[in-house]
Amino acid sequence: MSVGALSEGDLLTVLSRIYDMPAVDLANFDVDKSSVDLLPGDVAMKFMAIPIRKVGRTLTLAMADPLNLYAIDDIKFIVGLEVQPVVAAESAVKKTIDRFYGTVNALNDIMRDMEDGADVEVVEGDEDDGDLMGVENDAPVIKYVNSLLAEAVTRRASDIHIEPFEKHIRVRLRQDGVLHELPSPPLRMKNAITSRIKLMAELDIAERRVPQDGRIKIMIQGRKIDLRVNTLPVIFGEKIVMRILDQSNLNVNLETFGFQPEAQTRFLKAIQNPYGMVLVTGPTGSGKTTTLYSAISKINQPDVNIMTAEDPVEYNLPGINQVNVNDQVGLTFAAALKAFLRQDPNIVMVGEIRDLDTGAIAVKAALTGHLVLSTLHTN
Repeated sequence: MSVGALSEGDLLTVLSRIYDMPAVDLANFDVDKSSVDLLPGDVAMKFMAIPIRKVGRTLTLAMADPLNLYAIDDIKFIVGLEVQPVVAAESAVKKTIDRFYGTVNALNDIMRDMEDGADVEVVEGDEDDGDLMGVENDAPVIKYVNSLLAEAVTRRASDIHIEPFEKHIRVRLRQDGVLHELPSPPLRMKNAITSRIKLMAELDIAERRVPQDGRIKIMIQGRKIDLRVNTLPVIFGEKIVMRILDQSNLNVNLETFGFQPEAQTRFLKAIQNPYGMVLVTGPTGSGKTTTLYSAISKINQPDVNIMTAEDPVEYNLPGINQVNVNDQVGLTFAAALKAFLRQDPNIVMVGEIRDLDTGAIAVKAALTGHLVLSTLHTN
């Protein structure tokens, strides 16, 4: 092709005949961005495959090697859909991956710069705050953390895990309840990355002996993102978990949540009822809270009194009375629910039913003319 002996079109014709399946010219194909977002960038690069279209429960996948059954099975498991492979030129697949997964490549480029000897001070042991401030503001560290956050938001991950071990740092994103591993930064960046994130969350960067909680508010791709940050001392440093709270998720139409048609109709009808109980169940990161918030936003009207008990309040909803549960002062879910029933509510949302007492009060509220929305953790 480089000397003009074989055109892209001719190559696709040959590939289609070899593999006995349809071929796609990615340079002239309108790739669906929402379909691309279903597959992590590192998986796309690993298998030289990229989603290009989704129709119903079938995802069309452009592949350089469409006979790679191992890749197809892996991708089926990750996306939770049927996969229809089509063949594409490897060079075109690479270009399309670069176009849609630029942030993954940026992460790799930043880490390559680090490995090549970027001048980054790594703090070991008990150093003073001045030394740490030099570390977390070093350019490669800022670039890495910013790119990691952008990648997590692009993938619609619910959580970021940064875990220090003896010989490596493991970085993982939770998507649809499943943790996916990203390329690891150099081990010598461990303390620098931790300090940078703690500084952003306004935590004590010199305190590494006890867990700390903080929040980060940022703008990524024009979207307001809140990050709930927790640090935990482990034997090789501090493990960091960041919960991603994307305000744009509240604007998502419930009709696009992936419900089966019958289930969607029943759910929309249930949240419009004047009384009763609606439970959203699933594992961590499966979208329980997002579903509840979207439901609350849909039924939020001036003629209803809506009250929520949450641990903690993740999104601020205009016109809704939200309460932060605080077990240390006795403000449990059960206590909040009891108080709600004296506040003339129409709709009550309980972040999670964790115990028998909370469950009993929730059922009582549902039976006495209130609509109760809540979640249960299930696997």
